[in-house]
Amino acid sequence: MILDDNLVLLDGATKDDATGGGQVSSGVSDWVPLTGFLNPGQVGPIPIHICLSGGLQDGESLTFTLKQADGKEKPTDEGEEAGSMEVKGPVRPGGTVAWRFIPRGVTKPWLKLELTEGDSLTSTGSVFAAIVREDLTGSYQDNTDLLIDKGKPQYQATA
Repeated sequence: MILDDNLVLLDGATKDDATGGGQVSSGVSDWVPLTGFLNPGQVGPIPIHICLSGGLQDGESLTFTLKQADGKEKPTDEGEEAGSMEVKGPVRPGGTVAWRFIPRGVTKPWLKLELTEGDSLTSTGSVFAAIVREDLTGSYQDNTDLLIDKGKPQYQATA
């Protein structure tokens, strides 16, 4: 997976650290600019990768909301909603969730991701989210030996 640091929405975001992992406040990423190569609505589907390092247990849920804004400079407002998706457990640790591609409703060059926890969330772990160059579903997603932590693949120790 090739990552552009400018396109990382969340990297190690947790519910315990309100401003860590790329969050500007609890569960809210900073604005990310799409480049000229990622012109929404003018090119093919743009892949997005969202993964949970700790997974979700049965009955737990997270809601991801993607917001967009227009302008040449970094937005200072809340932006408008471009898509929302609720993810319900069980999700295995390292599991990829939510969208494979940026929703078709995205037409503006600035994006940010917000996540909201369900009422019964007890799982620990972090969230990694980024706009990526390639769709990472398939064999990569099904390989349970790989876990994502801070955006760097690490191999799980097996006994």
